[in-house]
Amino acid sequence: MKKYYTITELEKEISEETNIYKIKSLKDKLGWMKAEEKGNFITKQDLVEHKSLIIWLMKNKANFNGYLDLKNAMTSLLEIVETKKIVFKTRKGIKGIVSRLSIEVGLNNTEDNLRRINGISIITNTYGNPILEKFQNFKLNTLV
Repeated sequence: MKKYYTITELEKEISEETNIYKIKSLKDKLGWMKAEEKGNFITKQDLVEHKSLIIWLMKNKANFNGYLDLKNAMTSLLEIVETKKIVFKTRKGIKGIVSRLSIEVGLNNTEDNLRRINGISIITNTYGNPILEKFQNFKLNTLV
């Protein structure tokens, strides 16, 4: 797949393309590039606006048997938003991005705590561990 370094190169490719599916894909990429150029990045203020949603998702969707450390998970989410430039196309899109990120961070925090509390190392063979198997099923159900 060809990489586009500028918006003008991408616009030129769109005008020359005849396949409607490829045009749609290229226009989607163009939209993300324009959003990034405008500086549409998720900020701490966006997290504050969606704080109750974030807490609800972490507590109800990402918490496996009480292993979630909400304070630590919220701190991790804030660090991710502040260090990575997460782009959004429209203001409506922020809610979906923040929701997905909240669940991912919550599940990672839950898994880290589960492993630490139960003395399960990442480098040892954990195949057949009933706690991890239950967590993996929980994680799959949450992400689907």
